[in-house]
Order: sequence, then structure tokens, then C-alpha cells
Amino acid sequence: MQSPIVTALVPVFGVIFIGWLLRRSNLLPDDSWGPISRLAYLGLSPALLFSSISHADLSDIQLGTFIAAAMLGFLAMAGLTLALKPFLTIPNPTFTSLFQATCRWNGLLILALGIALFGDEGEILVALVMVASIPLVNMECVAVLAVWGDGARPQWNSILYRIATNPLILGSAAGGIVNLGNIPLPVMVTGTIDLMGQAALPLILLAVGAGLNFTAMKARPRLLALSVFLKLMIAPLVFYGIGRALGIEGVPLTVLLLTGASPGAASAYVLAKQMGGDAPYSAGDITASALFCFVTIPFWLWLLG
Repeated sequence: MQSPIVTALVPVFGVIFIGWLLRRSNLLPDDSWGPISRLAYLGLSPALLFSSISHADLSDIQLGTFIAAAMLGFLAMAGLTLALKPFLTIPNPTFTSLFQATCRWNGLLILALGIALFGDEGEILVALVMVASIPLVNMECVAVLAVWGDGARPQWNSILYRIATNPLILGSAAGGIVNLGNIPLPVMVTGTIDLMGQAALPLILLAVGAGLNFTAMKARPRLLALSVFLKLMIAPLVFYGIGRALGIEGVPLTVLLLTGASPGAASAYVLAKQMGGDAPYSAGDITASALFCFVTIPFWLWLLG
């Protein structure tokens, strides 16, 4: 009898693999994958989050405790990584990329997994973590790059403006207003938004696969092993432990585990280039964590039962 975990995960990872094959086949020019990724992230994912939150039944979710557990997980990983700095003989810019590797997560990939495993409940829980974590994680990473990066000092007004106008936050906020205000929308409007949202996840997963760069994994292999171990093996324990300590159980607890078990995000590479981090190392970590999560995520789900 086939495992429900395997049944849920194989299509998600399969689409990622197809994205890698498409990139290798040169069916599309290499420079086309960047615009595809931006379309999925900036154009379609806000519609997906709007649909998820506007239609969600929030009455059965302990929102405060669940969100608090997720935020404490991100803060704990930041604290753990900072505590390791005195013991690491690496340049400061490289440390900033290690910090991003352990503290950032690929929320849209975990959203796809949440939907595959738990349907609507998984979708809304991951969406809520994404909304809450975007400001926190971005401010953590920018602050570390401001202290130890080689780039120019950030303009915090500009950073806060970009966070506040992030399309994912705007889409989620609009969905929350519609939900909590019980605002009726025309069926033609909700149908259009829902259809746009349905197109987001396949494109995101294809872009994740197309972005795998195995050559980049040659940059700082020992440090890469450390960051992947911290992200894929330690972070799930941290998020799970905090969730258990706060009395969270069932699907919300599993979503917390998946949040911790997520691979790194492509935005780490972009920010490293902009603010003087170690961009080649970030590129290697994004690929390595995405590759090994194919093993570690099923492992954690199996262990959780």
C-alpha cells in the first residue's frame, strides 16, 4: 500500500525535477527563467495567498499561539547562528550568507507541500506563516548584512517600504480584510483571482528546478555542509520543539516542522549580491538545501508519523 506521504510529495518534487530537465534541455533560453520566477512570485502568488486567506475558516485555528511559535522558531535559528559566529574562521561577508542560509525559508515550496499533504488547512497555515515571517526574516537578514556585509549601509526607510509593499503581504492583507470584514466579491472577480492563483505553484516549482546549479555547490563545501545540516536537520527540531512546548498539535505542528525543514530561498542570493554577502556560497546553499530536502522532508514526516 502506497504511503500518503509519498503520494503527496512525489508530484511536488516531480515538477521540480521537470523544471531542471527543461532548463537542461534548452527548450527555453536560460534568461527566460528569471522573468518566469518573477511572474510567479510577484504576479501570481499574491493571488494565491489572497484566495487562501479570503476563503479560509479561521475559527478553528489558534492564530496567536501558532504564529508566535513560528516567529520564535525564526528568532531561535537567528540566535543559534549568531552564537556560532565566534567559532567560525570565515570572512564576515560569508557569515552573512551562512546566516541567510539558516534563517530564510522557501515559503512557496512549503506552501505547495502543505496543499499536497493537508489541502485547504495546510494552505492557510503556511500562508499565515509566510505573511508573518516576511517582515521578520527580511529585517534579520538586512541587519546582519548591514553589520558584516561588504556593501553600502542600507537605507532602513527604503527597506521598510519594500517590506510593506511586498506583493505577498499586500495580497494576504487584502484577503484578510475580505475574510474578517465578510466582504462579498463578485463571482467573476473571485474566479479570476482563483484561476491566477492556481497557476502560481506549478510555475514556482518549475522555477525551483530550473534554478538548481550543481556547479555552485563547489563553493565552500565544508561550510555548505554545516549550513545544510543546520537548516534541514536542526531547524525542524527547533520549530517542532517550540510548537510542542506551546501545546500545538496535529496539522499545525506538522506545518511548523515543514517550515523549519524548508530549503533556502533564492532571495538570499539576490540580497547577498546587493549588500556585499558571499553570493557564490549563497547560490551553492540554495541548490544543496533544495537537493537534500528531497530526503530530509520525507524523513521528518515519516518520523513524525
